[in-house]
Amino acid sequence: MIPFYKHNLKKNKNYLKDTIASPYLTSGPVCEKTENLLKIRFKKKFAIMSNSWTNALISILLSLKLKPKDEVMIPACTFVACANVIEMVGAKVVFVDIDPNTKLMDLKDCFNKISKNTRVIMPVHLYGNLFNTFELKKKIPKNIFIIEDSAHAFCGEYNNNILGKYSDFAVFSFYATKSITCGEGGAIITNSKNHAEKIRSISNNGMTKPAFKRFVNNKYIPWDVYNYGFKANLSDINASILIDQIKEYSKIAKIKKNIFKNYKKELSKIPQISFPKDRPNKNRDYYLFPIGVEKKFRDKLIVHLLENKIFVTVNFNSITNLTYYKKKYKNTSCPISEKWGSEQLSLPFHTMLSTKEIKKICLEIKKFFNKN
Repeated sequence: MIPFYKHNLKKNKNYLKDTIASPYLTSGPVCEKTENLLKIRFKKKFAIMSNSWTNALISILLSLKLKPKDEVMIPACTFVACANVIEMVGAKVVFVDIDPNTKLMDLKDCFNKISKNTRVIMPVHLYGNLFNTFELKKKIPKNIFIIEDSAHAFCGEYNNNILGKYSDFAVFSFYATKSITCGEGGAIITNSKNHAEKIRSISNNGMTKPAFKRFVNNKYIPWDVYNYGFKANLSDINASILIDQIKEYSKIAKIKKNIFKNYKKELSKIPQISFPKDRPNKNRDYYLFPIGVEKKFRDKLIVHLLENKIFVTVNFNSITNLTYYKKKYKNTSCPISEKWGSEQLSLPFHTMLSTKEIKKICLEIKKFFNKN
């Protein structure tokens, strides 16, 4: 059996020992230490840990006080959570088609769909291939916020600057299948003190002080609530698992880059397969390995691989084709997203994947097309 994913955690390491020995299991000094690592890594003034990417996004959008007429633009071909969070805060989703080559949000379609109600644009660094936020920022009104969805990318540069440089916020995911994981978790980085303070409060039930900040020099600091919030903070238990992975991410990224290259070398020999085109970025990240095959073959290929104990998945259909959004946003058409959503599948891709396993996967794909 070749699994779709395996995590990078060291089985012989007790990540939780120091945390369990301390009085803080919820958000505390370990979360603060992790936030400091993120601030240094991404050269940002503020970082806020969250219990999920989804709740991190909700916290940001609530801090922006979006109204029902306000529009948030996202690429149509991405994970459905991008659209769900917008619906949850009561704003309007605007779907942008993707570039036929890179599969990233299409800038031209984005610019065409900007309106007087556009408040937020959220490009996605899909599969770890970095969207050029610099080009977006140059050409949009200054009152539009940019949120970089970095759930698929934890490293890389565009326009000679690290990701997150040109956005108001960047949001990371530490979900179970991510290159860095703590099972469930997320983080926000920003340079805005005003929004960082609001987000931190919103993500802790609107409270002005987290538990471990209420006692300083044996004195109790009272807390208050100025705006409502909800429970979105990360525990120190989860954060303790992240620290080593963040520090060692260059090693993880290097391994995944080599696996990516091995896959590409083998699969490029199969004419029926296509790949998203890399943007010319320095040190792009590598999160998933997607391939495209004709719609009439895609599901049959999945069955063939599963029968041979190779676990693959379809990560992203176009959100515009999902029943809820198809009904609500009836006049939306993103043909390139819809085409790619019907053609793509993701192959096993993790640091434990061996060269032998890669060759087996590629051989089974070749066998399938030789028969079909």
